Amino acid sequence: MARLVQKFGGTSVRDAEHIQRVAKIVHDAARGGKEIVVVVSAMGHTTDELINLAESVNDLPDPRELDMLLSTGEQVSISLVAMALQKLGLKARSFTGAQAGILTDETHTFARIKTVQPSRVETSLRRGEIAVVAGFQGMTRTSDITTLGRGGSDTTAVALAASLKAECCDIYTDVNGVYTTDPRCYGQARRLHTISYEEMLELASLGAQVLNARSVELALRQKVPIRLRSTFEPGDTGTLVTLRELSPDYQICGVALDTNRVSFRLSLPRDFSVKEPSLDDGKPNHYNVRAQRVVEELCNLGLSRDHVNLRTDGDSICEIEFNCEKRLSREAREVLLEFFPQNNGTLLRVDSDVARISIVGVGARERHQRGDMINALRQASIPVAMVTTSNISVSAVVPAKYKDDAVKQLHETFCNGHNFADAQAAT
Repeated sequence: MARLVQKFGGTSVRDAEHIQRVAKIVHDAARGGKEIVVVVSAMGHTTDELINLAESVNDLPDPRELDMLLSTGEQVSISLVAMALQKLGLKARSFTGAQAGILTDETHTFARIKTVQPSRVETSLRRGEIAVVAGFQGMTRTSDITTLGRGGSDTTAVALAASLKAECCDIYTDVNGVYTTDPRCYGQARRLHTISYEEMLELASLGAQVLNARSVELALRQKVPIRLRSTFEPGDTGTLVTLRELSPDYQICGVALDTNRVSFRLSLPRDFSVKEPSLDDGKPNHYNVRAQRVVEELCNLGLSRDHVNLRTDGDSICEIEFNCEKRLSREAREVLLEFFPQNNGTLLRVDSDVARISIVGVGARERHQRGDMINALRQASIPVAMVTTSNISVSAVVPAKYKDDAVKQLHETFCNGHNFADAQAAT
């Protein structure tokens, strides 16, 4: 029998009325003869409320204890959804992440799924039950509860779809698909009916919040089709995330905005040292060697090498520039200061009032796109602090106060052309 995984986010289960709406969607899918696994997030803003509660007790809560607390949000959701399904005459059973066999590493509050052993879910499906699984959480090999970070329920859903060999993973949210940019921020955004895993991964990694980046990475690796759908328009098929050869060849498929960034610029004095790296304290002497070590350490934190700029003056590196998620800013600062203490002419500038704006698509590989993007922003009198490129994207850092103007300018420049003939205008 065909299997389907359906995931519902916090906005979809925010109260009893919405939970009943979710139950009706699941009920209708089950009538089609499929085995259904439902993955749910915590209700509404429950996770944020629990974090605030933890910080009211201890402003630096222990990560393990924080995971123990945060995991309770999904446990409320799964039990209520199971009850709502039972009221509609369906057999349903709820499972925590641990009970569903979600095994993770030991990185509390941002764990990665190592493997899925869904034997209890399989048994439930064979009994004709709908399995309702808590997203966002798992268990270590030593039976400690972990959480997967923001958007982790998406990853739970895709991981279960892969392990259960489901035909598709439907992810329901409050928008009806993937748009060329956030339609709530720019009304002229256009919906994409199909997008490749690679483009969706790049958009998600660069700030588009419709899908968690880890979930798309996993879907790409396991070739799990994802459909982005709206809980409030269940008849709409949304956007299909699939293989590159099955998706249209958009030159630029979208504009992503990320305001959760901190910008770093470390300026170095001209380096006249030609000595070999010192072995006395384990730290290299030559600035170029130090800079390369900094890049390695930043990548270990999770930054992309493509998004760290090293500027040179002759043969010496004179500036290191990058931006990172706010949650990583303290660790990033510590890395810089470990290798380049604030003396001998070094100068560190840190700015948290910034936004990263990006264009994504296969056309971003073309050299002129970088120049076109810079020119478009400058034509709108938007200062550009940093520009980086990857295989299918170009990104720039701009002052946060210009973020809306930047989205509008880049969307009108790159996403209003004939390449979107099959895209549906936002309504």
